[in-house]
Amino acid sequence: MSKYSIAVAMFLLLATNFANIHAADWHLYRGDAAATGQAEQNIKLPENLKIAWEKRLEKGFFEATPIIVGNSIFVGSSDEGMQAFDLQTGNVKWTRAIGNDVAAPAAYFEGLVFVGDIRGTLHALDAETGNVKWTFKAKGAIDNSPNIDSQTKRVLIGSQAGTLHALEAQTGKLVWEYETEDQIRCFPSISGRHCFVAGCDSYLHVVHLDTGKGVSKIPLESPTGSTPLISGDFAFVGTEGNEFLGIDWKNEKVLWRFEMRQAVRSPAAYKDGTIIFGGMDRTVYALDSKTGVERWRYVTRGRIEGGAVIVGNRVYIPSMDSSLYVLAFQTDERQVERLIGSIEVTGRLSTSPAVVAGRIILATDEGVLTCLREE
Repeated sequence: MSKYSIAVAMFLLLATNFANIHAADWHLYRGDAAATGQAEQNIKLPENLKIAWEKRLEKGFFEATPIIVGNSIFVGSSDEGMQAFDLQTGNVKWTRAIGNDVAAPAAYFEGLVFVGDIRGTLHALDAETGNVKWTFKAKGAIDNSPNIDSQTKRVLIGSQAGTLHALEAQTGKLVWEYETEDQIRCFPSISGRHCFVAGCDSYLHVVHLDTGKGVSKIPLESPTGSTPLISGDFAFVGTEGNEFLGIDWKNEKVLWRFEMRQAVRSPAAYKDGTIIFGGMDRTVYALDSKTGVERWRYVTRGRIEGGAVIVGNRVYIPSMDSSLYVLAFQTDERQVERLIGSIEVTGRLSTSPAVVAGRIILATDEGVLTCLREE
């Protein structure tokens, strides 16, 4: 083989690896900017998932849902800062000790991983090395995940000081701030040119992405840290007031309220007119998105704080009983057998599943990162 041919082959190999590393698969906390919790159609999972590998932290635990980009898993912990793991083996690629606990998922965009800590610093890390590119000091603790406005290439992050920040992704330069009257502890969902923040001030805030100006404030009547799911002109969110709400955000109107026995902290997932979420009452609910009428429910053994993920005709939802439940998505309320199966992991699941083709990644409160795939 000539030197030219070898050089071309090496270039193509490097280009392929770069594309794999930077092709975002589950690059945001809820799978996409609108927080639908629905995997892309080209993502398939095997029918029989089993534990492929487990990696335990030397110290600390996970409160954050992992994200996955190419062959890398990114997740922060209580004691070891931010880490990148190999998707195939679970081996650590790099560790970045950022000095504070990480209690929220990261986000990925154009080669950078963005993650906040409980002291209120947002870190932009190089995805391949973990090196710090820039930091931004928010006005309060950050225990929610960033979102990305890909059109303007900005990072959106809220803080417990009640401030939503928009920053240039590559530089960390502050573009605008939006103030609420209490803590922001939810992922700031994005749809079109609007950002949606459900706050501890008991409002759903709709903010224009270009200007940072408030468009509307819709009363929820109870505080929440739950992530609002956006589908077209409608938003869906649960509250600490034991309710789940369907909202016409364009007309600033709550369309329906679904009452429960306990609070809703689990972010919802959406598909084909069905909203699926879990409650602190240990129950998974499926509601008609237009009416709020219950289609079906399933009771687990533990309270549910993590969010459901929908892949094809199955729902994957974590429970604090240390199990990932696999439920049939079909909307027919007459279906007798809802449970397809469950997978027990080491530690309780307050986090959500992260999904890529053929695999699910889970992080537990015992500091165990688990990969599920077909053996």
